[in-house]
Amino acid sequence: MDRDVALVRWPSEEDRLDELRGRAVPRLVLVAPHAEAFSPADDLEDWVRLPAAEVDVRIRVRTLKRRAADAAERLPELDDGRLLRYGRWWVALAPVEARLAEALVDRFGAVVGRTDLARAGWPEGLPSRNSLDVQLGRLRRRLDGSGLALRTVRSRGCILAPA
Repeated sequence: MDRDVALVRWPSEEDRLDELRGRAVPRLVLVAPHAEAFSPADDLEDWVRLPAAEVDVRIRVRTLKRRAADAAERLPELDDGRLLRYGRWWVALAPVEARLAEALVDRFGAVVGRTDLARAGWPEGLPSRNSLDVQLGRLRRRLDGSGLALRTVRSRGCILAPA
């Protein structure tokens, strides 16, 4: 699967970057010369400070395309609503864990906001912050040995990605 890599200027195109992250589009962030340090959100994102050599940009784009192709070949699945599979590995999930996993699998490799996770896990009403953290911790432990990692992205949410 050949996916295009979006070039995004930072910080002037911050809104566009958030939208591309939400759609899990591979992106190369072109950081302005005097902008603050940049930290990639996931494996489909890389950055280079401007001005950058053309060869450096081409190599980073090629690497992002390869990462996107590798990620597309191996995606987690949620079978029967409660069985999480990733390659040969699988685990049965409790109902709340399964609803959280579904939201994370649907946006695999991208950040899912805490509010979106809370709505997915508890469709009848939002839980306490502690309840969400407890369930995410349980899901994290269930992923041991899977090749998947559930990471917290500070002040944003969580991301399910290859370990």
